[in-house]
Amino acid sequence: MKVEVIRDDGFWTEFILRDSNPAFANAWRRAMKSHVPVMAVDYVDIYMNSSYLYDEILAHRIGLIPLKTNLEKFNLQNQCVCGGEGCPSCQVSLRLNVEGPRVVYSGDFVSDDPETVPVFDNIPVIELFEGQQLMLEAVARLGFGREHAKFQPVSVCTYRVLARVRINESCSSCRKCVQVCPRNVFSVDEDRVRVIDEFSCTLCKDCLKVCEENAIELTETDDFLFTVESIGQMEVREVARRALDAIKSKAQEMVSLMEEL
Repeated sequence: MKVEVIRDDGFWTEFILRDSNPAFANAWRRAMKSHVPVMAVDYVDIYMNSSYLYDEILAHRIGLIPLKTNLEKFNLQNQCVCGGEGCPSCQVSLRLNVEGPRVVYSGDFVSDDPETVPVFDNIPVIELFEGQQLMLEAVARLGFGREHAKFQPVSVCTYRVLARVRINESCSSCRKCVQVCPRNVFSVDEDRVRVIDEFSCTLCKDCLKVCEENAIELTETDDFLFTVESIGQMEVREVARRALDAIKSKAQEMVSLMEEL
């Protein structure tokens, strides 16, 4: 297996996983969503809330604010020396003390750790009116996507099987496949139907239905096109690498269990 990167701007990546199989491709996809930990607010201590929102709604909104994550700096709480009690090695506090009238944004939070801050400063949290005040402390920790969606490092993580499209000599150039194809895979060149964009084929097989001469050969390959978008806590490359580490760790654990049996 090998990976061929097509597009990568840090937070939106397209790459091809070649010479693989659906089982591994799906395992990698699931691992990126559920087995890579990121920081998110776990609970909120609200000392003053005279706004129109209940404390529970406010805490839910704050919990969904994505936070930049440095996995080399923090431990999972169940693996921390504090035993899960909470310490600077496994959690970060973000404080907020504002008065209206104004709109409160994610950038108004003051973090104990300068690296662990909201990914975006302009996420609206609440609008305070004259005389209203909000004072709270939000505590963030590392968590996995399988616990809650707020711990997912990616918002988009999909793949599709790439196709191999060929036109044999029995083609009569009726052009029906050109007309029916929704992805413009085919084109007419010098009165011959040709494949111009095999990469875009989604295996819908509409071309096979209209081709009367059975001139189109459409097969699935062992290549998979991945499209992954990071929420911003870390870059896609790091998410993908750590997902592979998680798969490797689980495979080794499985081997150990089998050896014990």
